[in-house]
Amino acid sequence: MKKLILILLCLPLFIFSQEESKYVRTISFHEFLEDMETAANKGLDYELNNCEIIYNEVTDKIYHDETTMDYFGWELDSITLNKKISFKEKKNIRISNCLFNANGPLVIKNLHAHNIYLENVNAKWSKFMFDSISVSGKMVLKDISHITFNRSAINRVNIKDSIGQIKKEGGKWKRDYYADLSRYNFKNCNIGYFATKKSRGFSLLNNTISFLSIGGDIGECIIKGNMFEVNMRNMCEIHQKSKNKFRIRMAIGVLIENANIGGLICQNNKSKNDLNSIKNDTIIKLIETYQNSANIDFSFQTIRENFGWEFNTMRFNTKLTSNQFFIDASSMIIDEQLNILKNHLKNNDSLEIEYLREPPVKIINSEIKVFKLQENTFDKINVSDNIIEQILHISNLKSDSSFCFTNNTIPPSNKIVFDATLFNNLGFNYNKRFYSGNEDYKNIKKLLYKEGYQNKLNKLIMLYRQFISILNTQGNEAKNIGIMNLKNIQTNIKRHDYYEDPNINNWFNWKGFEFLKWYSDYGMNPFKALTYCFWAMFYFALFYFFFYSDWDKIDRGFLITRFNSVMDYFTTEKRIEDFYSSTHDKEMTTFTEFKNTLDKNKVHMPSMLASLAKPIYQISLLRYKLLNFSYKKAEFMAGRKWVDLEKKDRYWIGALTFFLTLTYIIYLVFIRALNSIVLSINAFSTLGFGQIPVRGFTKYVAIIEGFIGWFLLSVFIVSLLSQMMTV
Repeated sequence: MKKLILILLCLPLFIFSQEESKYVRTISFHEFLEDMETAANKGLDYELNNCEIIYNEVTDKIYHDETTMDYFGWELDSITLNKKISFKEKKNIRISNCLFNANGPLVIKNLHAHNIYLENVNAKWSKFMFDSISVSGKMVLKDISHITFNRSAINRVNIKDSIGQIKKEGGKWKRDYYADLSRYNFKNCNIGYFATKKSRGFSLLNNTISFLSIGGDIGECIIKGNMFEVNMRNMCEIHQKSKNKFRIRMAIGVLIENANIGGLICQNNKSKNDLNSIKNDTIIKLIETYQNSANIDFSFQTIRENFGWEFNTMRFNTKLTSNQFFIDASSMIIDEQLNILKNHLKNNDSLEIEYLREPPVKIINSEIKVFKLQENTFDKINVSDNIIEQILHISNLKSDSSFCFTNNTIPPSNKIVFDATLFNNLGFNYNKRFYSGNEDYKNIKKLLYKEGYQNKLNKLIMLYRQFISILNTQGNEAKNIGIMNLKNIQTNIKRHDYYEDPNINNWFNWKGFEFLKWYSDYGMNPFKALTYCFWAMFYFALFYFFFYSDWDKIDRGFLITRFNSVMDYFTTEKRIEDFYSSTHDKEMTTFTEFKNTLDKNKVHMPSMLASLAKPIYQISLLRYKLLNFSYKKAEFMAGRKWVDLEKKDRYWIGALTFFLTLTYIIYLVFIRALNSIVLSINAFSTLGFGQIPVRGFTKYVAIIEGFIGWFLLSVFIVSLLSQMMTV
């Protein structure tokens, strides 16, 4: 009884004195590597639980590294565990609830294993790095404080954190204070696929990746400078379509679905989907090598867990009959199926393989706080049914194939940054095909009566108007590209309306839109319209140049008269002044009579009038004398005939005559061109300007030009006013 009382009295003291130990074991870094190497050499799995790994001044001095660079490029006093350890196939490393207690970053290098599982593994200074490691199976990470992978090859990465970075409380975002310290960083790595359903945050920088899958509660995701390439290990389905034709579905690109993300930054990424270089025998060898191996897992459960796809992973026809044989969803590829592929390959390489791939970027049904999509080169981008709450930044897209942005809730315009590349190949998906609204009538004739297609086309038009409104509010000139693309879609709709119901009204609606596009970029470029006006006036002036005009009176009779005068000059003894004397003499007679009349009557009128009239005669007399002087100086035949000239005189007079004739022709051409241009401007800008200086059918051409000018100038003025009134 006394013993029992003593035990009861001491029990509380015993209980409270027993502090629960967080780590049941303590080892040095050297012991950690030795244990791992021993397991690898024996072909065993390595497992470490509830352990603190500390720095031993004696045994761990060799791992001390003064110049190790951390993730951010800083040189820090770190511990580098650089020892080449290679585990055999299907052997795993499991480390859970462990603390690596080092005064600085910890770096583990040259580790090769099949699968690595890390759970609740932390470093004292929140810097934990794997450098130049190789994981042929999968790397599973859970609740790691801060970890970086550099220059490593990892077939599969799976992050399964318990707590996300951000939460919503009362309709507002609440940020985790320790979020920036809790990150997964991958840099310069080769990754087969990367999947996470919950993570405080991660960054992917300059990696080569095949497939990235994101879902659940995620902190900040930084995806920069990565290359997304085809990885044949990511085959998800092989289906036999006919005797020698097979279809392989690939997992490639970025899939973000049903995610709650604090920040998604996707910049400077590229996709390389060249499958032409992959040979059929390479596919078969790959399947054969990894058949029934965890390196490549075709099971339905694995596909559903990592990718979220609901389909059988393998189905072949064992016999070419109407009855198909489907492999059980949980099974892997069997020898009989592999033999089918091999036999087709042997028969003169009759094996035909068609590749199906998921969109390189597919972001759907997610809630994103900050979303930035910049300077990416992907053949397909699909952003649909998302809620983007605070910031949206889409710029410098280089989408070569399609960009879908449908049914998204976006922030106010002052929180949005767009540029003209937003409209590159903007469209929608319908029945697994992409449409931009500019398809040829023959290709979509059957879809014009489909309600689903029309609804999506209308939503695309609404999306264009939404983007244009945002850019207009911001004063961004990129809106003009959006307007052009929208008008092109509307023009295409008018074309389809005409093909469906060919009447004059639909024809004018269609051709009217096409004319506005050609003439003034749908009214957005009035000076392009003005340029066409000038070209129209030029072409009409060119037409008028070859027809008679009362303004210059240059026709065949005029030219014959001038040529007869030249023949008289060379065949008779006339001088140059003789050809113009009669005309000038008549003028001088008129002026002489005017002077005589003035002298006779100057006493009968005010002297001021006589003083004003006298210079008229004096100027006329001066002009007459100057002309006579010019004719005398220009005289080169001197009253001689051409036949009377000496041979040497004929050479220089002939050359002079050629030069003078050419000059006169240029003068006539200039006068005719000037009159033609003035006539064209007059006709183009005015209707009913009085007497038309042309004859015959040319005057009808002038009237037609007047109508064309009225129409084109009207459209130009409307376009100009529209641009002037645009803020």
